[in-house]
Amino acid sequence: MKVNEIRIQQIDAFNREAVIALTVDEKQSRFIETNAESLQEMTEDTKYDWQSFAFYEVERPVGFMMVGAENQTERYVWLDRFMIDQHEQGKGVGTKCLRIAVEFIQTQYDVDDIILSLHQENEAAKRFYAKNGFVDSGLIDESNGEAIWVYHTKTRPS
Repeated sequence: MKVNEIRIQQIDAFNREAVIALTVDEKQSRFIETNAESLQEMTEDTKYDWQSFAFYEVERPVGFMMVGAENQTERYVWLDRFMIDQHEQGKGVGTKCLRIAVEFIQTQYDVDDIILSLHQENEAAKRFYAKNGFVDSGLIDESNGEAIWVYHTKTRPS
């Protein structure tokens, strides 16, 4: 394994506390729930079959994602939470993790789109997701007022 290789690992009793300890920069904390809150939501909100995963670089977690709420009719799934620990930001880790996340989601879900929402004023997130192939759908998530962005996993005919 290369030193900078990133892998995805399911969250379990052995890594749960290390994943909970991951935090975003203070300036970003108002834009995303903590990993503890996300893990709690995953256990309580069973309707959407949320799955949580950690991104690992070698033997340490560097990020987190929560995926679920698959809609088989409209062929999309939510990347509801995606975060990189504040100590890993600005090193390209987020881009690597997001690319791995998109590949992973495509192997786990038979969907055409990966959906996420972000705060309208989170300009850094907009730049990050746009740089990585997501586009603003122009829609607003009615449950939280956030902008809905989409990654098209399959090219659609014109």
